[in-house]
Amino acid sequence: MTDLELLEHYEPVLRFAKSERFFPMAVEPYLEKSSLFASDPQAMLGLFDHSHLPLVQRLGRLKSEKFYLRFVNRPLSDSDAWVWWAFVSVLAIVIGWLGAQVAGAEAALGASLMAALIIFMFASPIRLRIIPAAFAALFFIVLEVMPIWFFLHPSQYISIAVEYLILLPIYLSVLFYLSVRTMNFVLDALIPELPGMMLDVLSQATEKIAQEAYAEYSKILIKEPEPVYYGRILRQTDQDSNQWTILQYHFFYAFNDWRLAANGMNHHEADWELVSVYLKNNAPYSVLFSQHGSGSMEKWETVRLAVDKRGRHTTHPLVYVALGSHANYSQPEVIRLPKMYKSGKLQRLIFWADGLIQYLFLLFNPNQKARQIAMKDAAVMRTHILAADAFRNLRDEDDYYLVSLPMEMATGDGFRIGFQGDALREGVVQSSSYLKRSKSDRKTTHPKMNEWKRILLNSEPDWVQYKGLWGVKSFLVEESGPPGPKWDRPAKNKVGVKERMRWGKPLDWLAELEKNL
Repeated sequence: MTDLELLEHYEPVLRFAKSERFFPMAVEPYLEKSSLFASDPQAMLGLFDHSHLPLVQRLGRLKSEKFYLRFVNRPLSDSDAWVWWAFVSVLAIVIGWLGAQVAGAEAALGASLMAALIIFMFASPIRLRIIPAAFAALFFIVLEVMPIWFFLHPSQYISIAVEYLILLPIYLSVLFYLSVRTMNFVLDALIPELPGMMLDVLSQATEKIAQEAYAEYSKILIKEPEPVYYGRILRQTDQDSNQWTILQYHFFYAFNDWRLAANGMNHHEADWELVSVYLKNNAPYSVLFSQHGSGSMEKWETVRLAVDKRGRHTTHPLVYVALGSHANYSQPEVIRLPKMYKSGKLQRLIFWADGLIQYLFLLFNPNQKARQIAMKDAAVMRTHILAADAFRNLRDEDDYYLVSLPMEMATGDGFRIGFQGDALREGVVQSSSYLKRSKSDRKTTHPKMNEWKRILLNSEPDWVQYKGLWGVKSFLVEESGPPGPKWDRPAKNKVGVKERMRWGKPLDWLAELEKNL
């Protein structure tokens, strides 16, 4: 067999979740829409090196790792909107003063502040989903404050007795009812979003960036309808003289929208993932799956394989790709396990606070059924109620699921890429059982073709040598773009990067994962 034929013989079948928006693609279309930036003052001069070459060729000629790519090229600020706001506000205040003196100026100022709030909501790195809740909270505040003037200023037309014995009790009753309904809505739509919103603000890959990345990727799919993997073959001999053939399948994604898709841990531009098939003395031995910078291993005897139309097993491993994060798993499952990912201290604090908020929301919810769920969980968990994974089963029957951070949804109930056998025999999990319909049924765009386009990577094109990040560099390491398939992430305050173990020493990676079996 040639190398391409060998790769095709064992190439994996990837099964995605129903609402997945990003699929394996070619690198070149991504780079065509990307811009290169320096993350270090000393690296700034490198931006001018080989500037006459296309970006896909320039990357391999950059000697420093202090660079990053930006896929969604947004303006630095929404200054135009604020300039127009300032001009119109001043003009409105002047006209209001000339027309109605103080009252006119105050009305214009109030309208100006409301316009500023709206501009801020749409121009700042916040979650668009909280806007209705924010307006509901604003309405509730106005409802509380406005009548104060009425009751503090006696009216010549209404007696004090009527005001305080009739109107005030009616107002308080209405206010109490509306406050319960409003706060119920605010708690439901706003409070659960706060952990993710905090990470959005600290990140350079907010919800709006994720939406724009999806729009850009959808445009790419029109011209590039084929899903792509980059295949690489290594042949090595171990100390016991066993002959190993390692088949690597590298997958590149335009964006990781884990937080938006399933309230997961992070967002970042670009994503590199890997599935490796290991042949020992020409016989399949194991399959290795990349997962959040680490990975897992499955012996070939237990690997799920695609079946052909006659129900016979093939040589194509089934891989279940987690929603948003693109981590690879050997079976369909929904995972709520904090240890699966080494998050930073800030993220762990936010995740714990998220679970606590979700639980308190149920416990103090005006809805009796919600309180019963929380109390039942408290009785079962007892002293473990505040554990990191204590809230994973909080669910009711009314399309409301408390998705606590983190969650991996490798359900496999969506788009499928690879060998077209009998897909009905392959197990899946329904995403709608774990996500709100607004998430599980969100709009998606997938490749028009479900057969692989195979590109051999052994010759190592220029972009493989690029040592920088494939997405925006963020304040939070977990929110920054990933390194390429060959290099590890640049260490903080250190010069140089190391080659990935799974790239240069695949047998060492195998030995490391075998210890965890």
